[in-house]
Amino acid sequence: MRVLVVGTSWPPETFLRRLIDGLGEQGITMRLASNRKPPKGWLSEPNHQWLRAPNWDNNVFVRSHNLFIFIGKYLFLSPKSRRWLNEEISHSSNLLEKIKTFYKLLPFAQREWDIVYFPWNSAAIAYSALFDLGSPVVISCRGSQVNIRPYLDESKQYRKLLERSFNQAAAVHCVSENIMEEAVKLGLDPAKARIIRPAVDSNFFTPLATHLTNRPLIIITKGALIWTKGYEYALMAFQNLVNRGVNAEFHLIGTGPERQRILYTIQDLGLEGKVTLLGKLPPEKIRNQLQASDIFLFSSLSEGLSNAVLEAMSCGLPIVTTDCGGMREAVTNGVEGFVTPVRDPEAATEALWKLAKDAELRRRMGKAARERVLLDFELRNQIRAFSDLFSETLGESL
Repeated sequence: MRVLVVGTSWPPETFLRRLIDGLGEQGITMRLASNRKPPKGWLSEPNHQWLRAPNWDNNVFVRSHNLFIFIGKYLFLSPKSRRWLNEEISHSSNLLEKIKTFYKLLPFAQREWDIVYFPWNSAAIAYSALFDLGSPVVISCRGSQVNIRPYLDESKQYRKLLERSFNQAAAVHCVSENIMEEAVKLGLDPAKARIIRPAVDSNFFTPLATHLTNRPLIIITKGALIWTKGYEYALMAFQNLVNRGVNAEFHLIGTGPERQRILYTIQDLGLEGKVTLLGKLPPEKIRNQLQASDIFLFSSLSEGLSNAVLEAMSCGLPIVTTDCGGMREAVTNGVEGFVTPVRDPEAATEALWKLAKDAELRRRMGKAARERVLLDFELRNQIRAFSDLFSETLGESL
């Protein structure tokens, strides 16, 4: 079985790369379409392939070089592939748009795969022409593209295209029951939906046997620095905790467009020296930071089911999370941590306070969090579920 992955870049998100690598190890040929070529080490692994899919945003010299190559490839396309490409180009309104469509779609005209997999709803919309190639398509629904974007201003066209992609897909993967319910509201046929929750490599994200003492309490979070993560509420909750006399530090892992605003908020709340923005870190350093921390605080306003929370749970951290998306499908209030209302820093403060003053509670909840990951969120089980999904989808299309 050959699966084409469309809509990501190199390197892909860590959770997606683990999935691709795991499926390759299961004997499925995974072909990644991206602008940037993966390194030789990755391509040398069994069942790893690359499809060159350049961005139009490359400089003019790169674009010209690629167009020259693509024109040569066009001349050797099969009649069926050429008809498909010509049909898609004909929908463009002017010459420049026709060239852009040719540039975007020519790499996919060879049809050297059995299934097309879009890890994001937006990718399925951007490459909707691939639905017409004849291969079954699987789409993943993960979070904001289902539970936020459809409800923003001027979202009518997006909702229409989202529903069309659901109708055309052979199967739709949802990361949680909550996300599936949201997608059904937007036109997804429940019969096409498959819930496969996120997963974590528990052999990589492991707890430390001992923790340092006589140091501040370390609270940590991880995620893109964007407004939907609700960092201002996390910072207010942390400020309340400090004001209660807790010797604590707050570490944020991630980058994004809201970094400057978060820095202003830190200053406004008088938290300089207490909050550290660690930026983007490789997986090894993320694990090390989690292992050196005491509590994971998750303040998101909207979510599918957070990979970052699962990584922290796998490292044995108790969780304080907002009640958004599918988070209750991973964290049971009072067991692996505490689930608090969205946009409620006072409730988050109370949860942090309980954990801050009780080391045994932190240990017990952290142990329960690790056990929950081992029971329900193991990477090998996720890989097996995706392998079954692709096999079933391909079998139904034959």
